[in-house]
Amino acid sequence: MTARVVGSLFITATAAGVISAATQGTTRGVMVFVMAVAIAFIASTLFPILKPHGEGMAMGYVVARTLEVVFLMSAVAPIAHVHIDELWGHASAIYFCVSVALLNVLLFRSALVPRWISVWALIAVVPYLAGAVLVLLGVLSQPQAGALFVPLALNEMVLAVWLLVKGFSPASSGRA
Repeated sequence: MTARVVGSLFITATAAGVISAATQGTTRGVMVFVMAVAIAFIASTLFPILKPHGEGMAMGYVVARTLEVVFLMSAVAPIAHVHIDELWGHASAIYFCVSVALLNVLLFRSALVPRWISVWALIAVVPYLAGAVLVLLGVLSQPQAGALFVPLALNEMVLAVWLLVKGFSPASSGRA
């Protein structure tokens, strides 16, 4: 059951993120808020599953996702028609990358999901991080960096579908 909740939350967060990137104003703000709530619930739902496989890294994952949410929430300002520098929204991507690395090291170690999914994420986070940093530095625009984000976005959807269909490995997690 936990795996299905997490898989659904990953899909919700990603869908809301895609919609927010394609919209403006209030709709964008609402979608960023939905994404932030889903991210917060992903972290809190996964913590008890990840904790037995590395408590410090599991807590680091929760902290990184929490910081990501804090930075994302600044992007909700369009609901109130307040202009906030895009830097805050893009900075959340750095914490996202940290959380991806922590989560996938734990998933690889624990074999909660097939290791190829974790390896894919650990490879895909590198171009994502490069794109996020280049956007923050003003070297690339968000649309220009988009191709660097695709491998990790696909990985997250594969992970989400895996969790929905197969769940966590019962031998590794004790929870399916």
